[in-house]
Amino acid sequence: MKLYQYDHCPFCVRADMMAHYKEVSFEPVYLLNDDNQTCIDLIGTKMVPILEQDGQAMGESLDIAKRLDEIGASDKVVLAGGNAEPYTSILGGVMMTALNLLFPRSIALGLPEFATESAVEFYTKNKEAVIEKSFTQALSETAEHIAVIEAAFNQLPQLKLPSEQGDQISWDDVLIYPTLRNLSMVKGLKFPPHVRAYVEEVAKVTGTHTYFDRAI
Repeated sequence: MKLYQYDHCPFCVRADMMAHYKEVSFEPVYLLNDDNQTCIDLIGTKMVPILEQDGQAMGESLDIAKRLDEIGASDKVVLAGGNAEPYTSILGGVMMTALNLLFPRSIALGLPEFATESAVEFYTKNKEAVIEKSFTQALSETAEHIAVIEAAFNQLPQLKLPSEQGDQISWDDVLIYPTLRNLSMVKGLKFPPHVRAYVEEVAKVTGTHTYFDRAI
């Protein structure tokens, strides 16, 4: 079984966290960001994550997460959830601001999907078009972007910790954690204690990593 992904991709994190949590044996394959052909060969379009099992490939992160839940360890329960909307709404409302912080930092963290100059150039061109400014300008605006994200953090209701649920995760975590985890790459961004604790606990339980130790 192979899981094709990018390290920085929040949708890929959904699949990665589920695979680790459910103790599924798989080979992580980190594609270069400008490698369109592998995705097209597997599922007919440029998209990650992609799960390849027994010669069959599937895309769509939540579909992959559900498949991994089905085939993974039966004693690793994923709780039903259903309470993610307040969090996804607040975080979704500041997503463009978050992207201004995340896009230029992603290429500077030494991630495998940016191992070549052409991959960095491909990503930079595409993502600068999304935020409609250069990465240099986005980085120069870091302080104002951080202020917006910190205000959003302070609006988040108390997050349910895995330790409060028998070290189990829920489908809410699959939706909430990846965005918060990626924001850990922003140096100087202050996480409220309950948000920081949530990110670190979910990371530990799901065998994924944060960027706190190499934030830029």
